[in-house]
Amino acid sequence: MGLKIGLVTGEFPPMEGGVGAFTAELAKALHQLGHTVHIITSREARPPDAPRTFTSALEPIAIDFAQLHPRLNRWRWPSLAVIADIVLRHELDVVNIQYQPAAYNMNSAAINFLPWRLKNVAKTAVTFHDLRVPYLFPKAGRLRQTAVNFLARSANGVITTNPADHQSLISNLQSPVVNIPIGSNITAHTTNHIEIDEIRSRLGLKPPAVLLGYFGFLNESKGADVLIEALAQLDGRFHLIFIGGQTGASDNANNQAFLDGLRRQIESLGLNERVHWTGFLSDARVSAHLQAADMLVMPYRDGASLRRGTLMAALAHGRPLITTTPTTPTPQLQSGETCYLVPVGGVGSLATAVQTLTNDEELREKLGHGAAKLADQFSWEKIAAETAVFFQTLLSNGF
Repeated sequence: MGLKIGLVTGEFPPMEGGVGAFTAELAKALHQLGHTVHIITSREARPPDAPRTFTSALEPIAIDFAQLHPRLNRWRWPSLAVIADIVLRHELDVVNIQYQPAAYNMNSAAINFLPWRLKNVAKTAVTFHDLRVPYLFPKAGRLRQTAVNFLARSANGVITTNPADHQSLISNLQSPVVNIPIGSNITAHTTNHIEIDEIRSRLGLKPPAVLLGYFGFLNESKGADVLIEALAQLDGRFHLIFIGGQTGASDNANNQAFLDGLRRQIESLGLNERVHWTGFLSDARVSAHLQAADMLVMPYRDGASLRRGTLMAALAHGRPLITTTPTTPTPQLQSGETCYLVPVGGVGSLATAVQTLTNDEELREKLGHGAAKLADQFSWEKIAAETAVFFQTLLSNGF
């Protein structure tokens, strides 16, 4: 028997953001498994063609795979009552909070109290996309960590997306904790050499040009500035393309500040002619650009992690990937097998790795095949099935 599942998320398409894209893919897969899904999210996610009368604003919008409730504005304390009303009206069995502080523009800890508000109303599970603390307000200090701890402890169950977060939480919680990795938020579309040639030609690339690809929004944690420094050490054959939107809907001010600094860095190093930008693209065009790059380079400052949707997209597209050594053991990421690992912040080693892969076609093919094989472990059907089983476990425990 299918469940009635509520997914609470601070962002959802057409808003740009990894958590929103994750929620959409999870909802689609849960729907395919026969569950009824309600997505409770920001007003900014209201489809542009949806009615905007006062009455219609209170009603869910039917999309292909879910009922969409774009009702929330600033994610403050009144938001809890709005969510509780939706849960009661639609008799939801379980509410799954997609938690990443930046997605909720957190100047308030209200969302951290949602499991407490829904106690004896519906089962709650929190998916931690990361364990970063919210900003809340100046000098919040220890209250930031306290808010995260309260959220984890008041939920009926917790989902982590990577081994490091799982290890951090499992020893501190009495409620069930399960690790369910994320999948690629970009479907690998079939393309051909004509489309690939068109993309490279539009960029003005001719043999022996080498195109490096970077995918994802730009912020300090993802190491794009290190990549620019490495590009400056490489000769004029090497070009870099930033694929997709640049700052996203979450934490836009900080991301914009980083982007502005990155553009100044590019100009100061004389790289304007070798750095290209696509801007926001459809999934199909993102997929084509990923395949048009000779290799993908994503030097995360906090190390590669299976919680990164951008990394999962690289794997799903079977691309040779250069990334940074994980800060915690991640057996799936084997250097020379599924990816090519370099030290965090190592500009010289990053440039050397690019040269190595450029000169070794056999290694590039090996890494691409290894990435695609690894990605098979992270299908959305499998992720949704594991998530639904966890929800069923919570429901069987009773209140």
